[in-house]
Amino acid sequence: MTGPVGAPPYGQPPAGSPYGYVTGPVDSQGRPLAEWWQRAVAIIIDGIILGVVFAVLRGIFGGGNSVVFNSNGSTVVHTGHLIIAEIIEILLTLAYFGILDGGEKGQTLGKLALGIATRDIDGGGPIGTGRAVLRRFIYSILWIAFFIPGLINALSPLWDSRRQAWHDKVASSDVIKVR
Repeated sequence: MTGPVGAPPYGQPPAGSPYGYVTGPVDSQGRPLAEWWQRAVAIIIDGIILGVVFAVLRGIFGGGNSVVFNSNGSTVVHTGHLIIAEIIEILLTLAYFGILDGGEKGQTLGKLALGIATRDIDGGGPIGTGRAVLRRFIYSILWIAFFIPGLINALSPLWDSRRQAWHDKVASSDVIKVR
């Protein structure tokens, strides 16, 4: 089996590779692609980090609906604070993944802990903030709007020959091992 154009065949590192013998698929630069479990644990770590931030936000913004009883006996449910908190959460999530996955290192805190990084599929460099935001947006929409496609997307690196999820394909990105 061969790798991408210009790359060594899968399982063979380029000459002088710091990775030694590679047993799985590699990116266009000959770097080994991340294992599914590494990606899964990284996203769990990122989810915990963001979850703590979001819990604080919900505490600041009231954390839920407030019910007000009017003088005529009817009730009114106020969700304005909750909507503001959710909008901030969406923007913070996109910023977190956009800045960190799109940055020079291509690593969120979860990816840093697991020794993996998001890279451009062709050149092997950073994907940039715009593509990183697109990548996360696709990931989020598949989960939020369509649970089953989100689950399939998350599991797809298990059977994809390039270990890519759908959001990787849309953003033309790979997730590689950096250590």
